[in-house]
Amino acid sequence: MELSELQNSSFPHLVTIRGHLQSFIGVLIVSFELKMNSTAGCATHFSYSYPDCANSTDSARVVFSKIDGIALCTAFILSSMFIVVGNLLTIVLFAVNRRLRNRSLFLVINMAFADLMLGTVALPLYIYHVGAHFQLWNGEGLMFWYTIYLIVDTVFTLASSISVAFISGERLYATYWPLKHRTLSMRTYRIIIFAVWTLAFLVATLWTTLNLFISTKYAIYPLTIYALLLIFSICSCNIAIWRKFRHGRIASKHQNITSQKKRLTKTLLFVSFLALLSWLPITIMHYLIVVFEVQIARKFYFLVVVLTYSNSFVNPLVYALRIPVFREVLVLCCLRKPAVAPRSHLSKKEIVKTCALMPGTRRQTFLQLAVQQELQDTKL
Repeated sequence: MELSELQNSSFPHLVTIRGHLQSFIGVLIVSFELKMNSTAGCATHFSYSYPDCANSTDSARVVFSKIDGIALCTAFILSSMFIVVGNLLTIVLFAVNRRLRNRSLFLVINMAFADLMLGTVALPLYIYHVGAHFQLWNGEGLMFWYTIYLIVDTVFTLASSISVAFISGERLYATYWPLKHRTLSMRTYRIIIFAVWTLAFLVATLWTTLNLFISTKYAIYPLTIYALLLIFSICSCNIAIWRKFRHGRIASKHQNITSQKKRLTKTLLFVSFLALLSWLPITIMHYLIVVFEVQIARKFYFLVVVLTYSNSFVNPLVYALRIPVFREVLVLCCLRKPAVAPRSHLSKKEIVKTCALMPGTRRQTFLQLAVQQELQDTKL
């Protein structure tokens, strides 16, 4: 009796909780559908990538020709190819050659992996949407692939940018505290890489949720705070390292830091500077469009997007030009000669036995051939 009474008394509460959950899920689904429908209605005029289509006027909704779409898609396809080839080559060289397995390069390889995923997954989805809105092909399932693109691009872009910030911090630690930096274990770098991806997923989840279910205008505020903190940390680390190099205190106080490490530090500072140059225009432009509703030409917007993605394939070029070990390994892999099959040759005892069984003329010819073969083997 007590068990049945307990079940009967708790049953209405369970029904109430279930009803609240169903209502909450229903509200989320409806809000998501309304957001997708409003975005889809705006996307018919132009690409979803323009952040604030819903607030744009009719005069700003310019329909471009297919030639513009072909030019844009070609630029993005070339960028995707360069990104994949450059970053994949960087990762492969790091994996197959021990000379590149420096602890300081682990964060660089982590950033190369994030850039590789941008070129492999995010950019093809972006190209699909750009071509669909220019009517180069049918955009079936456009909003579904838009959602996938938004999640993938946000995660890997944030992972790449956070990696740049941690690279600047790691170089700052190596510059000011070189002896402590040399004692860092691999576990520390693994923890840093784990923190990079954790932060990327957290910020991407917040941004995607606000953007899909609420509004892009509300989503831009936390993203702006994140961007300002990231820019401040990168600039602070770079300025501190630059001041250290300028005053020349490294060579006098810390003799353990070699010129090769200085060159690596300058190279990674240059990489972070290029990353800032490529991210600042798109960040400022999104803020102006979404918050202040500034009208910006669509062609100019897409040029800035190309500039942002181009940073992902510029980094491997910088590594090849500025890091001597990377350049040497790359040259060796590209110019490596094919392995020569070992020549079958006789030992000295076999030559003596063979000469004893031959007549005089053939014996001299055989000895000459044996001497020539030995000379060729010594050259090889």
